[in-house]
This record gives sequence, C-alpha cells and structure tokens, in this order.
Amino acid sequence: MVELFFSSLIHLFEPMTLALIMMGVAVGLVFGALPGLSATMAIALLLPVTYAMTPDVGIAMLIGTYIGGVSGGLVSATLLRIPGTPSSIATTFDGYPLAQKGQAIKALATGMVASAVGGILGLAVLVCFAPVIARFAINFGAAEYTSLTIAALALVIVLSESNLVKGLMAAVLGLAISTIGFAPIGSSQRFTFGNIDLLSGIAIIPFMVGLFAVAQLIREICEPAPQIKNKLDLRGSGVALAEFVANGFNMVRSAMIGIAIGVLPGIGGSASNLVAYGAARSASKKPEEFGKGSVEGVYAAETANNASVGGALLPLLTLGIPGDGVTAILIGGFTIHGLQPGPLLYRNEPALISTIYAAFLLATVALLILQLLTIRLFPRVLLIPRHYLIPVLALLMVVGVYVGEFRAFDLWVMLAFGGLGYVLERYGYPMGPLVLGFVLGTIFETNLRRALMYSNGDWTTFVTRPISAVMLATALLLLGYSLWSLFARRRRDTART
Repeated sequence: MVELFFSSLIHLFEPMTLALIMMGVAVGLVFGALPGLSATMAIALLLPVTYAMTPDVGIAMLIGTYIGGVSGGLVSATLLRIPGTPSSIATTFDGYPLAQKGQAIKALATGMVASAVGGILGLAVLVCFAPVIARFAINFGAAEYTSLTIAALALVIVLSESNLVKGLMAAVLGLAISTIGFAPIGSSQRFTFGNIDLLSGIAIIPFMVGLFAVAQLIREICEPAPQIKNKLDLRGSGVALAEFVANGFNMVRSAMIGIAIGVLPGIGGSASNLVAYGAARSASKKPEEFGKGSVEGVYAAETANNASVGGALLPLLTLGIPGDGVTAILIGGFTIHGLQPGPLLYRNEPALISTIYAAFLLATVALLILQLLTIRLFPRVLLIPRHYLIPVLALLMVVGVYVGEFRAFDLWVMLAFGGLGYVLERYGYPMGPLVLGFVLGTIFETNLRRALMYSNGDWTTFVTRPISAVMLATALLLLGYSLWSLFARRRRDTART
C-alpha cells in the first residue's frame, strides 16, 4: 500500500490532474466561504464534469472539492461572523472577536493551520484504522445513537457555564424547532399550523444563515461600527509557534472528536465543531477567554470540522454507507464509473483507494498553501464601508438560501430566524446550545423511539448495552464536572466579596 500511495501521489502531480484537483479545491473554497452555499452544492455541481474523466482523476477532484468546501467556511465566519458552512459555526465564537481586535491575520492563519492539521490527522486515522473503526461504528444501534446525542447535549452546560438557565432554555428551543414538520417515525404533523411549507420541517441552511448571517446584518445596521480600521494588523504569519505547540493536545483531542462524530452517519461536521469547542472550553485553564477571541477555541473548532472529513469517508469506503450529505453525493461519483464503495473496493481497486488517500493529502496541503498565499487579501473585507458591504452580503444570503431548494418560503424562514437570533443574543442567550439542540434533535428523537420499539419499551436497554452505558456515563461525568466548575467559581467569587 505504501508503494501504491507514492505512485498515486506522483500520478496526481501530472499537470492536468493537478490542475483539476486545484480547480476542485478552489470551487469548494468559494462555495464554503459564501453564506448558504456548501461543499454539498459544489460537489453536486462538479459531479457531471467527472463523466469524461478516468475514475481516479474524477474522484480525486471531488475529494479536493470536499476538503475545500469544509475549510472555506472559516473565512466568512472569522471576518464577518457569518459561518459559510454549518461546520464553521463554532469558529465564529472566537474567530470573529479576534478579528475585531485587529488580529484578522492571526485568526485566519490559526484556522487555516488547524484545518490542515485536522485534515492530516483525519487522513492518518482513515489510512491506519479504517477497517477497525468501521467495524466499531457498525455496532452503533439506536440505543448507542441516543446516548451519544445525550452526551453531546450535555455540552450545553459547558457552552453556557456563564448562564446555565439561558443555555438550557436555548437548547430546549433548538430541540423544539427540530420537531416542526412530519415526525420521523409515524409521520404525524407537528407545529405546522396548516402551512404546507412547514411539513418538511426547518432546513438547516435558512436556519443557519438567518441565525448568524441575517442577525449579524441587523447588528451591523443597528449598532455602532467597531473601530478596527486604525488597528488592523496585517503583518507577520499570524501563527505563533509557542501557541501551536501549546495547542497540540487540544488539536489531537478535537481531531479525535471530529473523526468519531464524522464516522457516525447523519451527524457530521455541523455537530463535531461545536462538541470539540465545548470540550476545549471545559478542559481549558482560561475558560473565561472563550467567546472573546481565544486561540484555543479556533484551534478546536477548525481541527474538528476538517478531521470529520476523514471520519465521514471511513464508512463510505469500508462499508458503502455515507457518513454525511457530501459523501452521499460522492457515492454518485463512484457509481458514474461503475464502482461500488464497500469492502470489495479495498480488494478489487487498491490503486483507487491509494489515489483517494493521496488526493486527500495533496488537497489538504494545496488548500493550506492557497489560503496562506491569499491571507492578506481577506482581511480587507473588514475595511469595506458598510453601505457597500451590507447589500452585497444580503444578496449572497438570498441567493445561497434560495438555490438550496428553490423555495421562496426559505427566505421568510431565514428572516424570521435572523430576527430571533438578534433578540436572543441581545438578551444574553448563547447560540451554541441552540444550534446543537436543532442539529441533534431529529437524531435524538428518531433513535430514542427506535430503541424503545426494539426493547418493547424497556428503558434499561440504554444501560445494559456497553457502548450506550459508556456514553451515558461520559455525559454524567461531563455534566458533573461542569456543574462542579460552575459552583467552585461562584464560591470563589463569593469569597472575594
């Protein structure tokens, strides 16, 4: 396999092949950076182009598009507080405050390096442990998924330590919003109020764009502009070696979280970056700096979402099961060329597997180089006058949301959540728990009901199955540690007064 890997890498350096991979990376980067667009749309756009290509070249280009799309969201998340993709939501929590302090280069470079590290760690796990992790993941049943979502939701405590009640209220609101539309089991209508457009529920794109992008535009219009022009620092590389080394364990932990969540079908990077961010805050020696421009938060979020790419490819290549929406479309890329992902692919097409690994590595490195070469262009966005920037952003949001399902109703949903997001943040309600509740709500409900159906209503199934029991124990430990930290901090504050 090592010889095949290097021969595949040399093959990918052929001028035409390298140009196609770079085109995929660039298209993914642009789609990831624009609000409402995503890696899924980029791959769907380029999929027909691969008809005329050989299987290895076509799939290599799609892999490059996938990686570029996931990483591209950090640019708008950092500079405008608008996550380009759902996997960049947590990046806004610290990347944007850091940019507003005049350290846009530092924020961007940190995210770019963390993305590359996460991608390489995800690839390493994909290469070394694909069959083992896939066999472990296939043992996840309904009870295990339920316990996993409970453990993730327990991070609500971590994400909202400063105001536990508001954090829990935001999480419950997110869970409630996820129940709108047809029930995942039984198909009964819920909270549709006779509106046919609500039958399919609330889509994540208008929800995310409204909650972050529209709410940010409202803030830009209604609130005084931050004075950053005179202190915008565009010097240096942006990444301090000491900070990079100090965040070594943080990146490894975040990558493992990203891989573990990415390998489980249906959850993906939109949850992994929030979970990794919460874990980093819980383990940090300076949790009070999170949300105010903490480098640790940027490292955690960006490492996790790119590591989840390797995790999502694991079940696709080894079992033929897509790990997320993007890999579901990637199956089309295999089918076009008469290939079927799964165990037989490793036996019948080892050269193609090594090409995928080589394309993953090449795209990750090429993306990092491309981003670092253009890093000083991006912060100029912060210097564009508001009366020019706001109309352009509004247009991009409308186009990005509308092209998802071509429904005008989604635009109203976007505006509604924009107003809701602005009001909630104005009164101190955190966005992290709200988003996590919305993303995991359907997964939690579906698997909870399935687990109880399989066990004939026996709730002990969640503690008698070993993996499920470990997940629940982890949730309890996380909850207990977070509560203990909160009470200890309050005791110290009381003692000082």
